[in-house]
Amino acid sequence: MKRRIVAEQLASQLFTTEQAVDTTLALMGDLIAAMPRARLEAGLGAGVGQQAVDRVLEAASGMANARRSLIAAHEALAEAKDQVGLRRVTLVGGGDKATLELAPAGKPAGHLREVQSA
Repeated sequence: MKRRIVAEQLASQLFTTEQAVDTTLALMGDLIAAMPRARLEAGLGAGVGQQAVDRVLEAASGMANARRSLIAAHEALAEAKDQVGLRRVTLVGGGDKATLELAPAGKPAGHLREVQSA
């Protein structure tokens, strides 16, 4: 039982971190779009602020790499879960990651529900 509790806590932290990275990427996208708009609205030359745009694009690329690494970590943790005897436990987070639930593998949990085809 202790392993399940530890796995749940770790999964919750992972989901929170993944959400934070996605939120940061979305905010960076907004900033990237706003920078040239601001330059255009201010009537400034094309070269004004280009270094700042370059730095934000570098940061966004770094965040994309961080996201890729988190996905790989997620997969590695799923393998580790199997190695410690929790293969039949699926760690699921719904829309609100604070409501993490444990469910037997193959059974719906969280906010998922079965729908019938039309």
